[in-house]
Amino acid sequence: MTDNDEIIKQTTKLLVVRNTLQRKFSYCSREVKIELFRSHCYSIYCKSLWSRYKVATMNRLKVCHNDIFKRVMRLSKWCSSSLAFGRNGVNNLDVIRRHSVFSLRSRVELSTNSIITSVSQSSAYVCGPIQQRWLGLLFVQNVG
Repeated sequence: MTDNDEIIKQTTKLLVVRNTLQRKFSYCSREVKIELFRSHCYSIYCKSLWSRYKVATMNRLKVCHNDIFKRVMRLSKWCSSSLAFGRNGVNNLDVIRRHSVFSLRSRVELSTNSIITSVSQSSAYVCGPIQQRWLGLLFVQNVG
């Protein structure tokens, strides 16, 4: 299964979650809705390992993630997602992915397991696509 297939699968899963949250919890308090969103929409399977995917596929996942939050919180589809996340103290998908990548990368680099240490010191890991994607996510470069 490719990263694109996995991202599409996760997008579909999130759409099911959105429908469930909207249908069953629409009259809950703001705080309950935020906790439900965090518990159901922060955990996206293998997100820290995605390294080869189409940007359009990832953008569809981001739009889906933003849409879920707006619908669950009963916000206008035209309101700013960044503002909605910020005002409610909720992380957007980019922040969630950076946290996940940082956590996994830290565990790999601090591991005392001989197999993990061997792999993490190999050129395939150091120069590979996952490491390059991780560095791109963790270290945002100023352009211009």
